[in-house]
Amino acid sequence: MNTMLAAPITTLMVIGYVLPSLLMLSISLGGAIGSWPFAATLSFGKYIEVFSSSYTWRVLVFTLIVSVAVAVVNALLAYPMALYLARSRSKWTGTVFLIAFTPLAVGMNMMTMGWLIMLGKNGVINYALQALSLTSGPVPLVYGLIAVVIGLAHISFTFMLLPIESVLRSIDPAIERASRSLGAPPWRTFLTITLPLSFEGVAAGMLIVFMQSCGAFVIPLLLGGSSTVMLPVAIWEQMTVANDRAAGAALATVLAVIALFILAIQLRYFNPRRSTQ
Repeated sequence: MNTMLAAPITTLMVIGYVLPSLLMLSISLGGAIGSWPFAATLSFGKYIEVFSSSYTWRVLVFTLIVSVAVAVVNALLAYPMALYLARSRSKWTGTVFLIAFTPLAVGMNMMTMGWLIMLGKNGVINYALQALSLTSGPVPLVYGLIAVVIGLAHISFTFMLLPIESVLRSIDPAIERASRSLGAPPWRTFLTITLPLSFEGVAAGMLIVFMQSCGAFVIPLLLGGSSTVMLPVAIWEQMTVANDRAAGAALATVLAVIALFILAIQLRYFNPRRSTQ
């Protein structure tokens, strides 16, 4: 019975993830496109060529830095809202939830176009800065690191908020009340009780946001420009512009390995089930 229940998701994983990953790995090792995986002689020459390029290392380091920055920014922004949603009994909590889910409802493409308008030379932000006499002319906000971080943080905000809010809601408020009744000020109660108990939610949210940012394509392509190329954009360039499918597959494999490595660290050190054993 359990085998039958697991059959649909297992089939989906094999067809949608395992087989494409094997095909991608085969192409990066010299296999022909459309052939059975690993039918040709394996060669690591493309990996050597890719990692011998300073451009690859620059893109890889930049991708990791941006992804970590987005995860940290989102954690700092989402935690206060998650704490409010978990603790407040206000009638406005439903409205706050609605606002938090807006990025998922609007979609990545529409949000990217919106930020292009907001951050452009004739956009709303530049207009407000000049109207307030804070700048004498348009400030270059789009096509750079700031625009990419803003766009990625916005689209992934919900995935940071929900794990933190879920863990905070599961914390018994009586523990915090007991701390305050013993004379601990609110800030010390938060630092010694609330924050440590909610760290698993923060770690889970940061993992999701980090992996989403590492694999993001549309936002870095449209908001970043040529000066802020991330790994998915570099893969696209190799596949389409350079027409080097093997190099693109090698970079895609590297991206997949990074994601699996970060996931393994999260499961090893921040898995709630392991911590309770």
